Amino acid sequence: MTAGDDYEVLLAVIDHGSLTAAARSLGRSLQAVSRSLASIEQQLNVSLFTRTTRRVYPTAACLAFASRIRPALREIHSARDELIEQNVQLRGAIRIAAPSSFGVQYVVPSVTAFMGIHAGVSAELLFSEKHVDLAGEGIDLAVRLGSLPDSNLRARRVTEFRRVLFAAPEYLAARGHLTDPSDLAKHECILRKDPLREVWDFGADGRSVEVHGRLRANDADACNMAAAAGHGIARAPLWQVRSLVDSGAVEVVLAEFEPKPVPVHLVWVAGRSLPRRVRALIDFLAERIAAQDL
Repeated sequence: MTAGDDYEVLLAVIDHGSLTAAARSLGRSLQAVSRSLASIEQQLNVSLFTRTTRRVYPTAACLAFASRIRPALREIHSARDELIEQNVQLRGAIRIAAPSSFGVQYVVPSVTAFMGIHAGVSAELLFSEKHVDLAGEGIDLAVRLGSLPDSNLRARRVTEFRRVLFAAPEYLAARGHLTDPSDLAKHECILRKDPLREVWDFGADGRSVEVHGRLRANDADACNMAAAAGHGIARAPLWQVRSLVDSGAVEVVLAEFEPKPVPVHLVWVAGRSLPRRVRALIDFLAERIAAQDL
């Protein structure tokens, strides 16, 4: 038995008021508890307790000593637990929800990389543009884009992404370049909502412009590809069209008037004790997503 074990016995006797109760709480024999106290008293050459037939009472010196060693023992326990956890392989299933397009592009590569590191972990990915009920659906972790409403969820803000306007170089050459959002009145805009009009916001000051267009689609990829084909100006998160921008298929326009960036969060149910595998995945996803140029 180490000195730390003896000191745990000392604190247990103080907390429980008797050797018998301390022995019971520690799962040790009464004789072992008595030996630990005797060992400490012999080492320190001090009397730790006054005894009656039913209880033991700590001396002033004992209480002062205990107040010093109690925080140290907590640190020892914490360090020991962390070391043990590091040597235990992560195991078990994790259910993750994410928006479809963002999830396929950024969550899937990160989750599969995590599984490659931790062979005992399995994952189920659920993609939807709607916010699912994490507690009701038994989901451990979700990726959310945009501002978060008040809820019973805990959140970790990971990064943010830009929203941009873009068009094919051929379209801009034929119809003219834009210098101000009001120029959109002279252009075809590819819409995602109302078939006749749509309002696009610009800048940190909350400015907005009503735009019009003859082409409308309820699918982001369809709108983005139509813009790349030269049919008008579209709006999308930059991460959605990064490859089109980098290849020169489209050009970003009115960049100086971009609206505020959109936050990206990882969320989970508050008050629930997270398994170590989920905590590890949160850290892994946060680092990987934050490293992306969104």
